[in-house]
Amino acid sequence: MDYKKAYGSITVLEVEIRTFANEGYAVKYDFGRKVISWRDNYMWNNNFTRSISDDKMALIKEKLPESGMLEWMKGYEMGMTEEFGDKTVVPGEWSIKVEFDDKTRLVSGAEQHFPKKWKNLKTLIEQTTGCSFLLR
Repeated sequence: MDYKKAYGSITVLEVEIRTFANEGYAVKYDFGRKVISWRDNYMWNNNFTRSISDDKMALIKEKLPESGMLEWMKGYEMGMTEEFGDKTVVPGEWSIKVEFDDKTRLVSGAEQHFPKKWKNLKTLIEQTTGCSFLLR
């Protein structure tokens, strides 16, 4: 996979973190429609859908490849969790779904085993949504 090209062809990105009690957050970026959808499973009244500003879109285009997200998603898919991730005591899980412009999908996730570069993606999500993306 040509990762540089792949980042530019992402049309939808969905990222979710949740506890074993099914509490947590989910964010969906629809780049074709330029919309962010946020779901807060702790407080349903915090849910929102809003447009992605040009500034936020430029930030995503710059920072998403720097996060290494596609590389570690592929690593997890290939079973290389020790190389790309760290076992944690956090009682939770993450999942990411990516759809590309040719309609192919890449799906990855794990329980109690977060990617080493998770913080990069987490920070980008917080910068573009204005919300904390951390399990309570």
